[in-house]
Amino acid sequence: MGTFYNNAVCDIYIGKGAGAKLIQDIRNAKKNVKIVSPYLSPSLIKELIFLHSNGINIELITTDEIEDFYGHEKNINKLIIQERHIDEEANESRNSLVSFSGTLLFMIIGLTLILVSLIFLLQEPKFGFGFIMVALLFFLRSYLVGEIKKKKIYHYTYSQLFPFKVFVSPNHGNSFNSTFIHSKIYVIDNEIAYLGSLNFTGKGVKENHETRIRTTDRHAVDKIMEEVDHLFTGSGLAERDVQFWGAQLYTEPVN
Repeated sequence: MGTFYNNAVCDIYIGKGAGAKLIQDIRNAKKNVKIVSPYLSPSLIKELIFLHSNGINIELITTDEIEDFYGHEKNINKLIIQERHIDEEANESRNSLVSFSGTLLFMIIGLTLILVSLIFLLQEPKFGFGFIMVALLFFLRSYLVGEIKKKKIYHYTYSQLFPFKVFVSPNHGNSFNSTFIHSKIYVIDNEIAYLGSLNFTGKGVKENHETRIRTTDRHAVDKIMEEVDHLFTGSGLAERDVQFWGAQLYTEPVN
């Protein structure tokens, strides 16, 4: 899909700090914010999380080049929520094994104390053969402990804090589509739209020399929203699966 709209009325800005007005408009959003940006910064993801917590509908389109996934401050973990589910039958079985393992430990300790006492008090070395039973109980308990550790009672699913798409970058060599989502598009309250070179990153907003246009032209904004909606619902491009990605981001203890 491609979009062309002629004679749009817009404001133009070129230079550093190109994102100042953009951030102001985003923070003043009353209904919704839609963003297309191949790169994101943790600090600006926090802005979206804050807006979402205040009832603003967020839609985000990005790529797996985002800083958050590969960096240390992973706000992406706040966008992908881990939900743990328990298998009650498996949990009951595990608890039975734990209880039995505790009984065996008590038997091992008790039998060891009895045998040691008999050997030293009665001076009868033949009671030492009783340690064969202790050894058998020890190996049985060790086996049970191994089974307890392997017993899977949890499984995990993942959901999104708000709707977003993460398209696979061709730079990673694992996409059948060579298209890279390089656009930077921002729509606020279906009334204001931004286009330009400005990524949703700290450097893009404040430090880089960037270009951007801002328009409230009703027809232009409608056309831009159509393109964003198409990207979100019908692009056909390879994207990250939230279940697979969640499993990469989080640990998944089995019990």
